[in-house]
Amino acid sequence: MKFKSIKLHNFMRYKDDNILNFSCDPLKNVTIVLGDNTFGKTTLAQAFRWGLYEELRSTNYVNKKDIILLNNEVVELMKPGQREFVSIEIVMEDGDTQWKFTRKAFFKRKDTSRNSLAITQDGSVELTMLITEKGVPGNVISNTGDNIDRKTYREGCVQDAINNMLPRKLSNYFLFDGERWSDAKAVKAEIKDSIHTILGVTGYLEMKKHLKDNTRYNVLKKIQGNIQGSGNEYERLKKEIEDLDTKIVNCEDTIEEQGKQFLLNQKKRQELHEILTANHKVEEDQKEVNRLTGEITQFEDYSKSSYTDIVKLFSTSARYFASTMLPEVRSLLSKVELEGKDIPGVTVDTVDYLINKGTCLCGEKLIPDTKAYNNMMQLRKVIPPNEIGGAAGTFQDMLDSWGQDTKELIVSIEENARKFDDFTVHAYEAADEKEKIIKRMDRKTNMEQVRRQYDTFETLCRECEAQKNKAITQKEMYEGQRNSKIGQLEKLTAANKENKVYRLAIEYTEELYKMADIQAKKSQSGVLEELNEIIAENFTKMFNDSEKYAKLQDDYRVHVYYHSVGRVTDYEEQNLSNGESIAINFVYIVSILELARHRAQKQQNEGDDSNSGIIQLPLVLDGPFSNLSNENTNLVAKRLPEFAEQVIIFMLDKDWEASGLENFALSEYCYRVHKEDKSNSSTLEYGKEEY
Repeated sequence: MKFKSIKLHNFMRYKDDNILNFSCDPLKNVTIVLGDNTFGKTTLAQAFRWGLYEELRSTNYVNKKDIILLNNEVVELMKPGQREFVSIEIVMEDGDTQWKFTRKAFFKRKDTSRNSLAITQDGSVELTMLITEKGVPGNVISNTGDNIDRKTYREGCVQDAINNMLPRKLSNYFLFDGERWSDAKAVKAEIKDSIHTILGVTGYLEMKKHLKDNTRYNVLKKIQGNIQGSGNEYERLKKEIEDLDTKIVNCEDTIEEQGKQFLLNQKKRQELHEILTANHKVEEDQKEVNRLTGEITQFEDYSKSSYTDIVKLFSTSARYFASTMLPEVRSLLSKVELEGKDIPGVTVDTVDYLINKGTCLCGEKLIPDTKAYNNMMQLRKVIPPNEIGGAAGTFQDMLDSWGQDTKELIVSIEENARKFDDFTVHAYEAADEKEKIIKRMDRKTNMEQVRRQYDTFETLCRECEAQKNKAITQKEMYEGQRNSKIGQLEKLTAANKENKVYRLAIEYTEELYKMADIQAKKSQSGVLEELNEIIAENFTKMFNDSEKYAKLQDDYRVHVYYHSVGRVTDYEEQNLSNGESIAINFVYIVSILELARHRAQKQQNEGDDSNSGIIQLPLVLDGPFSNLSNENTNLVAKRLPEFAEQVIIFMLDKDWEASGLENFALSEYCYRVHKEDKSNSSTLEYGKEEY
């Protein structure tokens, strides 16, 4: 899908008709519009937004609520009650098919005072579409639904056609505002959903939702509702399933409500964060706070690791606790005469027998307190099971081994304890230093109240997430119960012949759902990993900084890290300059488009002729290089034509040579915005002679 042309009529700076034709060449696919600041380059970007979505953006010079669509010179010449119109006509093409979308608004002037150019809109904005197939135009189709073929083209049909080609939620990706574009306020769900749309995942997800996943209404539920049955058990199961449906819907309401509340709290939290950041006057202090935060996290992780190692060592530390007794045991054993104390075949039972008999084997009487009796009792202590002769030798060897193990254990514990103490001290010192800097910054800006509000909304965000996760868990439980009862209900109604057609429809629906699920998982599989590989390569080529690297995290934002800062590795950069942020955004957008192209090519190579739903987007860029160095401008610019379907750039003269885009642009698609010194209007001029 490519833009063929855009025509502006009396739109803001552009009086009368001004037309831009765009290059659709597959190799030299770049269209250039040069002009100085305030001449009207941004107005061209506004024309795309208004023409496609009836939206405007605030600029560096005027808030969007104060933007006047009708050209000032036209307004000045208008008489009271006279009508003039603003229109944007955008032509798009795909193969042999063209679509011409025309959005038009009428205005009246309120009065003729020279000091006032106030106008009022007269009637609703009109939107029409003209489709041309193989050079043959059809009928003009109105977005109001007042058409010849009302079944096919109902109310909202033209806007729906635009949204199907260029989804509104993707506008920040292909309508790139170099001075103001940032995904900082976008939430994970929005970014992830946008990427899914580009990669064709959304169609499969919507199919799953239509077939089964939408609890309020889905095809499967509708078919199941037609199955007939009777009896108390049937009625009980039907009632329980209905109750579970209600509970599931309530959970979905909670999930949606908490999700919306989270977004509101997150937006407020972000606003407060921006206030805190903006009012931290000393940039170095803020950088130091961020650096210390990284150090604290690193040291705390190291401390936890050392502590874990100590715990593991103590889990087998019985010998350590016995080590203090080892010298005493050795001393005691050394005083005992052990040699020859073991008498083969003689046990305590033998001695007890002789003592009870009162006569030794030699015939001597064993009378208490006599020498013979006392010798026999001494012998009793050193023979089995009270023997210590043979066992003592083994025990002596074991004590020696324990002693060596204990020495190694103590060394390991002492080493980890030292590390734990060092890292803990470093973490405390860094935390103290961070607290001092924050207090100093807050005293300078009186941000204590703002910081407390920020902490409050941080807590509210966590609470919303907790409530949402709880509802998700409950919903999954109710869905499991519901599926079980549906299974029971199907068994009860299996014998009813009238249900046969419905059961067949259910089987078809389930198979379609499985197919959609397989395709969705296939399309989703490896997105983060593939994107990160492409981002890493593009960051190297487009971002001239060997000290850093970029990585897409689970929040679907690109984070920039230093390979190392002092003793800290993989330290995240929190204070990117405006130029750096823009370059990173380029890396992100180009990488997404590159992934889409790779996947589309892969499907083609595999012989998959089905409609994958992968979107190939054109890029419309307003002032993309304004804040980049010449080197970065060149590195970024030469990657854009490679992966975008089409590139349309409104840029300053100073960036033209550095961009190197003359290699990708045909001379007939190079324009210049011209404005007379005393004029309020601009015109588009064909600039072939100047390139």
